[in-house]
Amino acid sequence: MFVFSLNGKKIKLAGLALAACFIVALSIFLLPDYDNVGTAYVSAVTNEKISFGGIKTEQDRLDFISAFGISVSGKPIEVANTKIPKEFDAVYTEYNTIQMAQGLDLAKYKGKKVKRYTYEVSNYPKDENGVPANVFLNLVIYKNKVIAGDLSSPDGQGFVRTFCDFSAESM
Repeated sequence: MFVFSLNGKKIKLAGLALAACFIVALSIFLLPDYDNVGTAYVSAVTNEKISFGGIKTEQDRLDFISAFGISVSGKPIEVANTKIPKEFDAVYTEYNTIQMAQGLDLAKYKGKKVKRYTYEVSNYPKDENGVPANVFLNLVIYKNKVIAGDLSSPDGQGFVRTFCDFSAESM
């Protein structure tokens, strides 16, 4: 015959251990899936969801860009390896604000080495004088995922904005 007895301390300790295991398991289950960054965006061109992951080749990058209705002039004009700083200065903080407006967050990638691809945009609307704008698209990629991106212009009244809001007719 086997007899097992528990006193109040052992019951409390077992209950706390069980509760801690439950909380850990629940938090792991509820953590966001960072491999699916950006899949909630719907393309203005095809009305399909856009995945920010699986960007391995030049064609993958071009397909990703065209899903937003953006046309670029061929291959990237610059490819740069860079590192996201561990501490954001004012410039990175402002840039990350732009990224968060399109559902991305560079803070998760502090200290990581990334690759930036810069393309010249060929279908950005002309200004009021009919002059084509000098606009570039940047994609920041980490482990085959777009983790940041923007449309920017270095011209006199330059800008940096999300590529998610691009519309060839209304910019």
